[in-house]
Amino acid sequence: MIRSMIIAFSMYSRIPMPRFEWKEEDMRYNLCFLPIIGALIGAVVYGCLYLCDMLTVPLMARVCVVSLIPILITGGFHIDGYMDVMDAVNSYKPREEKLKILSDPHIGAFSMISFAAYVLIWTGALTIIFDRDVSSIRIPLVFIFVLSRICTAISSLVLKKAKDDGMLKNETDKAGRSELLILTFELIISIAVTVLFDVFAALAMTAVLVLLGLYYRHKTYKEFGGVTGDTAGCFVCAGEVLCLITLAVYSLIIS
Repeated sequence: MIRSMIIAFSMYSRIPMPRFEWKEEDMRYNLCFLPIIGALIGAVVYGCLYLCDMLTVPLMARVCVVSLIPILITGGFHIDGYMDVMDAVNSYKPREEKLKILSDPHIGAFSMISFAAYVLIWTGALTIIFDRDVSSIRIPLVFIFVLSRICTAISSLVLKKAKDDGMLKNETDKAGRSELLILTFELIISIAVTVLFDVFAALAMTAVLVLLGLYYRHKTYKEFGGVTGDTAGCFVCAGEVLCLITLAVYSLIIS
């Protein structure tokens, strides 16, 4: 379990971890620790918001600081998957060639256009949230990073894999019912905590993630024949930005 945690933090974050030889069985619980990285991101975001309040940091500076935190902690790991998926999907090529595009380290025009749109939507939603400053949604805001990772971990376990090799296949090969139960427990706890602070925001975010999960299954099966490590990263990015949009709309309604 400890070795799985170290491997998970080594793979999904830039946080320095002890080094050792990775074995296949050591990766069994990797995905169970993915939400913990999200919790760390959320904790840092909450701490930065507290400092921004104390120092009366201007709105746009606050947006920039909070937007940088996930990138600094993860190294943009999931953004890379998002951009690869955008290139592959928008290529309109046969499935086999789309899978090759996912493995290509280079980026194309579609990924850059999609990333620019993503950044604009993220910035706009976060600006609305901070401008309206609804205190009850601060905890739901920081749990965005947890919930999106729990959902992508669960989907990675239960959905069909597009390839017989790759990082995601290695991570899930040894996983079983116990890992799914751990992730389900993490999901229940996360939703329960967000409900305590704002029940409507929590339910709205949950509904959005459920709908995203259903669409994700349909789209990945259609485009790639299953899920991959890149599509999992894309799920994290999509889940975070859709939850941000949900909280932004909610802030406009109640403020």
